Amino acid sequence: MKRLLLILLFFCCFLSFCLASHHQAEHKLKVGIAYSPPYILTEKGKISGISVDLWTLISDTLKLAYEYKLYNSRDSLMRDLSKGIIDLTILPLTATSERLAKFRLSIPFFISNMGIATRIEKQSPYLQLLKNIFSWKIIRSMLFILLIATIFAFFLWLAERKANPKEFRPGIKGVSDGIWWAFVTMTTVGYGDKIPKTRIGRILAILWMFFAIGMFFIASGVVSSELTVRKLQSQIKNSDDLSSCKVGAVDKTGYAETLKRHNILYLPFLSPWDGLTSVYSGFTDAFVYDQATLQYLVDRYKLKNKIVIIPSGLNLQYFSFMTSKNNPEVIERINPALLNVIDSDVWGTILSKYGIDRKH
Repeated sequence: MKRLLLILLFFCCFLSFCLASHHQAEHKLKVGIAYSPPYILTEKGKISGISVDLWTLISDTLKLAYEYKLYNSRDSLMRDLSKGIIDLTILPLTATSERLAKFRLSIPFFISNMGIATRIEKQSPYLQLLKNIFSWKIIRSMLFILLIATIFAFFLWLAERKANPKEFRPGIKGVSDGIWWAFVTMTTVGYGDKIPKTRIGRILAILWMFFAIGMFFIASGVVSSELTVRKLQSQIKNSDDLSSCKVGAVDKTGYAETLKRHNILYLPFLSPWDGLTSVYSGFTDAFVYDQATLQYLVDRYKLKNKIVIIPSGLNLQYFSFMTSKNNPEVIERINPALLNVIDSDVWGTILSKYGIDRKH
């Protein structure tokens, strides 16, 4: 009888252990992922990236059992998430009205800016120099200097025309003599061929000397700044230029929606790499997408001398993790741990590992 009870007790313990193991296996989270640099990288059979490192810290903290399921596209991943085939995705996804109706979102872990990828224009240095010199900003500065010099020259001619007619001749020739004197004085050349002799003329000359020296240095700074800035600029300077060029975007994304809201026509692409390739080949003038992703791809494939990424400031995206409606308790467990990580110094280390500034 005792032996029978022991066997029965052992069988119950074994059955409980099996049921517990089966229960744990059934509750292993299925986490959907897809290639999305620099958030999810699947290169050389190794899974890494910002979202992966973040999820590893969270799952270790909460002691969550999970397994990854790799998808070739976001669309197929989202379909399986809505059907409950996977429990969670760590893709960087933004909140839309459609997603909020179907899924549960975590607190945002990253704020992204829409970047504009465009070619760095290559031109002859001499042609570029001529274009820079004759830019409207420089021409406007020169015209302003000419106007001020002409005003001073006119009043100097009025003061000198009678007492010094040989150096400041009558009529328009005398005014031109005054302009010549003003520019010679401003540039500190000082030929000495024309010298004011009246008291009023000399007072005007002293005022012009002080004024002209300051104006000359300001003008020099404008020219130098304009030449330097224009040397570094691309064809597109900011988001205002998008309406007048050929633009690409990944369809059905927040970035494509932003272009639509601003009435900017765009060519649809399947992936950010396809869009960058179109810019590099000259098929499009610009491509818009997540700034961090574009910058990672440009750095990864050594395109810094070919393509520049310009922040647009048009569309801030708040990236979150996402679960199906059937797993609200997963998000409730994840959120506190997620908040602890992104508030710590570890988060900055993770971002810098993939070349992203925490203030990005």
